[in-house]
Amino acid sequence: MSIPVDLAALGEALGRHDTAYLLVSGEARPHVVQVSPELVDGVLVAAQPGRTARRVVVDHPSVSLLLPPREAGGYSLIIDGEGSLDAEGGLQVAPSTAVLHRAGAHEPQSAASDCGNDCRPLEDATPGS
Repeated sequence: MSIPVDLAALGEALGRHDTAYLLVSGEARPHVVQVSPELVDGVLVAAQPGRTARRVVVDHPSVSLLLPPREAGGYSLIIDGEGSLDAEGGLQVAPSTAVLHRAGAHEPQSAASDCGNDCRPLEDATPGS
């Protein structure tokens, strides 16, 4: 289930995750690479996305970023967007959607969530809510 979120809270959400994986599709199979994205003026920037990601994103710009939780049972941050290369070969991702998600086996943190997989909009993701 997808829940539209206000992307204004994306910088704060990124700060709660230590690792990010870029997922790109194309060529013979999907490709995943670890990246270190930074939010710059509303755009995610990964300075060194890797050779395969740089090659594939030109023809297949729809990408996802998966940021797993720091702790077991925590929320993963999933960001979908359109990727492009900058002049230095870095990857820029214009985010279109973002959601906090965890497996349905965990207890829901909020009765307000109507997502069967216990995903939450970013603006509802503050600890203790």
